[in-house]
Amino acid sequence: MSRFYLKFTLLLISLLGLPLRAQDAASQDSTLQRARVEKSSKNGLEGPIEYEARVFDNFLEARKTVLQGDAQVKYLQMTLKAAQITVDWAHDLMTAVALPDTVWQIDPASGDSVQVAVMHGYPEFIEGADVMRGERMVYNFRTKKGRVMRGRTAFDDGFYGGEMMKLVGRKTAYIGNAKFTTCDHEDHPHFHFWCKQMRFDINEKVVAKPIVMYIGKIPVMALPFVYFPIEKEKRRSGILLPRYGSSATEGNYLRGLGYYWAASEYFDVKGRMDYFEKSGFLFRGDLRYNVRYKMQGSLSGSFTRKDFESSGTQQRRWDLSVSHSQTLSPSMRLAVNGNFVSSKDLYKQFSSNREMRLRNEIRSNATLTKTFGGSRSITVNLNQTRNLETDQTSETLPRISFRGGQTPIFKRPESDARSGPAPSRWYHNLYVSYSSKLESRRSKVPVDSSFRHDEAAGWDHTVRMSSPQKLFGWLTFNPSASLQETWLAEQTRHFWDRDSSRLENYTDKGFHARHLFDLSVSMSTKVYGIFKPKFLPGVLMRHVVSPSVSYGYQPDFSDERWQYYDSVVDSSGETQIYDRYESILFSRTPQLGRQSLNFSVNNLFQMKVNRGETEKKFDLFNWNISTNYNWKKPEKKLANFSSTLRANPRKNFSINMRAVHSPYRLNENGSELDEMYMQSVRLADVRSIFSNQYLRLVSFSADMSLKLKGSASGGGRKKKAAADSSETAGDDIGSRDGVRSSTPGDRFEMDDAAGSFNIPWDLSTSLSYSDSRYNPASPVKKFWAKADLNFNLTKNWRISYRTHFDLMEKEFVSQDFVFYRDLHCWEARIAWTPTGPYKRFYFRINIKSSMLQDIKYEKRSGRNGRLGGSMGSVLY
Repeated sequence: MSRFYLKFTLLLISLLGLPLRAQDAASQDSTLQRARVEKSSKNGLEGPIEYEARVFDNFLEARKTVLQGDAQVKYLQMTLKAAQITVDWAHDLMTAVALPDTVWQIDPASGDSVQVAVMHGYPEFIEGADVMRGERMVYNFRTKKGRVMRGRTAFDDGFYGGEMMKLVGRKTAYIGNAKFTTCDHEDHPHFHFWCKQMRFDINEKVVAKPIVMYIGKIPVMALPFVYFPIEKEKRRSGILLPRYGSSATEGNYLRGLGYYWAASEYFDVKGRMDYFEKSGFLFRGDLRYNVRYKMQGSLSGSFTRKDFESSGTQQRRWDLSVSHSQTLSPSMRLAVNGNFVSSKDLYKQFSSNREMRLRNEIRSNATLTKTFGGSRSITVNLNQTRNLETDQTSETLPRISFRGGQTPIFKRPESDARSGPAPSRWYHNLYVSYSSKLESRRSKVPVDSSFRHDEAAGWDHTVRMSSPQKLFGWLTFNPSASLQETWLAEQTRHFWDRDSSRLENYTDKGFHARHLFDLSVSMSTKVYGIFKPKFLPGVLMRHVVSPSVSYGYQPDFSDERWQYYDSVVDSSGETQIYDRYESILFSRTPQLGRQSLNFSVNNLFQMKVNRGETEKKFDLFNWNISTNYNWKKPEKKLANFSSTLRANPRKNFSINMRAVHSPYRLNENGSELDEMYMQSVRLADVRSIFSNQYLRLVSFSADMSLKLKGSASGGGRKKKAAADSSETAGDDIGSRDGVRSSTPGDRFEMDDAAGSFNIPWDLSTSLSYSDSRYNPASPVKKFWAKADLNFNLTKNWRISYRTHFDLMEKEFVSQDFVFYRDLHCWEARIAWTPTGPYKRFYFRINIKSSMLQDIKYEKRSGRNGRLGGSMGSVLY
C-alpha cells in the first residue's frame, strides 16, 4: 500500500498542469470528451497527461473544475478513475467520489420493479497490476496531504484497508480502524488483523497498536503493538517466537526461541534455544554468508546442557557443521564440508529428524582443485570419516592427486593453406598419460575397551600408453600398456613363530618400491541389420550388434622373483603366502596373474515408425552379454556369463533385468565343480547336443518402474503463492522420496514426508525381484513393491500415500499417509506413519501466505509415540 500513496501523490500533483477551458454552462454531450497535456519544460511533467470524461465543467467564480461521468486521468503508468473528479483551485484540493444512480430492481416483498439508488464509479487508483479503491479520495496538493475514506488495497500478498487513510507526507501515512488479511474474500475474510491505529513509513516500517487477530468475527489473539520493517527485497532482523509442547521424559518445553540478525547483505546470523522443563537447554546457532561469484558457506553448531534429576545423569553434547565454497581464481576452487559430533549417539538421542537418526556415519573433507591448460589438474584433499555405529575413524591427511590427461607422442603436422590438410599417420595416434597420487592415512579402530591406531603413507605413479587405430574402415583396434610404481615408507613382513606356533609379523621401515604392469589389446566393431516386418506397415526395425574382444596380460606378482610376497611354512608343513603390502593405501598386490580373453556383445534394437510425413525413432531395448576366459586361473578358467537387458518403451516406463549363469556343474552337496556342462557333449551323438544343459542360473534380478500423471477434475486453486506455501511452509513437509534432505539448521527438527501437489494426480510404482542361488542349498529370494501416489480427492482435499511392501513376507515395511486440506487462505495437513520403527503422527494448520505461515497450530507424536502440541507465530 505504501507504493500507492507515493504514486498517488505524483499523479495528483501532475494534475496542476491540466489546461481546462472556461465555460459557464455545463456541456451535456453524452460522448466521452478527451484532452491531452504534452510534456514540456514549463509544466515539469515527466510525460503527457491524458484525461477524459463525459462532462467537463470549469466554474470560474467558484474556481472549480469538475470531470464527471466515467472520469479518468492517465499519467505515465498511473490511472485515476472515478464517477466524478473535482479540482478546487481556491483550496488546493482534489476530490474523487462515487455518484448515486437509479436502477430498476425487483422488490422481494411485492415482486414489482422499483427504482433504487445505487452508488457507482467508486474511486480507483491503478498502477500496473495494483489497485487501490475507496469511497472517497481527497488530496491537498499544496500541503501534499490526502485521505481515503474506507479504502482497500493490495500489497505483496496481503490486503490492507481502513475507515480512514491519511497521507501526511510524501513518505508517511496513517490508517484508522485498519484491517489486514491475506484472504481475498473482500467482504467477509476468513481471518484478519484489526488495529485502531496504523502508521506507514513508505519503504521503511509499519507500526500498529493495539492489534487483534480475528478468525471470522471471533477475536482469538491480541498484542499491545506490532512493529515490522517493510523494506522490499531485504532480510529483516527480529525475534523468533518459540513453539511449545510437552514430552513424557522432559516435561513441557519451548523450542526455537531466538533472534535472527540480518547483519549485512553478505551474511546473517540466527541463534535459537530449546528449553525443557525437566532437563535443561539445547542451544543452536547458524551463520550464513554469500559473496556473489566469490564465496558462500555456512557454520552451524549446537550445545546441549541437560541434567536429569530422576536418573541423576548429566548430558553435555555438541556438534558442528561447516560448509564453505570459494572461487580463488578462474582455474582454482576450494570446497570445505565438515561434520563433527562429541558422541556417536548424539543424533539418536536428541534429533527428531528421521534421516539424521538413521545416519550411520559422518564425513568431513576439504578439497582444493587447480586446473591447467588442456586436461591437466591437481587436487589436494583432506578428509575424515567417522562410523557412528562402531566409532571407527579414518583420516586422510592429505591426498594429493595429479592428472595429466592424454598427450600425443608425435604431434600431427598443421594444415597448409596451399597443400591442404596434412596426411595422418598411424604414429600420430600414439598417446601417453600420467597420473600420480600422494596419500597419508591414519585410522583409529576400537579394540575391546581401547583403540588401535594405524598409519600409512605412500606415493603412486601410473603411466599409460595407448594407440587407437581404425583398420579396414570398420574395425577399431586399440593396444595399450600401463606401468604402476608405488613408493611406500614401510612394508609388513610375515614369519612363523615356532615357540608360539602362530603367524607373526613386523613392520619393516624404510623406502620400498613396488612395480606393477599390464598389457592389453581390444578390438570392436558394429554390424547393422535392417528389416521391415510384413505384419507392421510403416514400421522399420534396426538391429545394431556391437561385438568386442579384448586380451589382457599381467604376470603373477606373488611369484618369488618379484619379492612382493612372503612364503611361510606352518606347523603342518604347508606353505602359505602373505602380501607384504597388504595394508597398502592404493591396492593389494595382484595374485595368480592374468592372461584373459574378454568377450562382450551388445545388441541394440531400434524402431522407426512412418506416419504420413512424420516419423518417430526410438530404442526398443538393449541386451548385453559378457564373459571372459583366464588361462592363469588354476581352475574354472571360464567366468560366469553375465547378461543385462534394459528397455524404455516409453519415457515413463522402464524395465531392467540382469542374469548370471554358470557353466559349471554341482556335486551332491551343492558345491561347484571344475567341470563344465558342455564337457559331456559328444559331437557324434546328436541327441546329447540338444538335450544337454549348458548353463545354470546363479542369480537373477528384475526391476520395473512406471510413472503416470494426469489432470483430473478438482485441481484446486492455482494460485502460485498457495502452491509454493503448500510445498515449503512451516515445519518442512518436503521431498518426494519420504526422506527430506536435512540442512544443518534443521538437523534436530522432525521431518514430515509429503507428496507434491503441483498436479492433480501422479503415481510412481516399482517392482523389484531378486533370486540368488550362489548357494543352491539355501537360495535367497526377495520381492518388493513400492508405490507413491498423490491425487486430489476433491477440489480442496489432496492425499499422498507412499508404501514399501514385502511380497515374499506379505507385510508392509513402511507406509506414509499425508492428508492435505486447502482452506482457502489457510491450509491443514496430517502426516501419519502407522507402521515401522518410526511410527508417528503430525497435524498442522497454518495461514497459507508465505509472510504469515508461521502463524500455525501443530500437534505431533514424539519418538515415544506420545502427542505434543505447539503454536507458533512471528514477531518482527
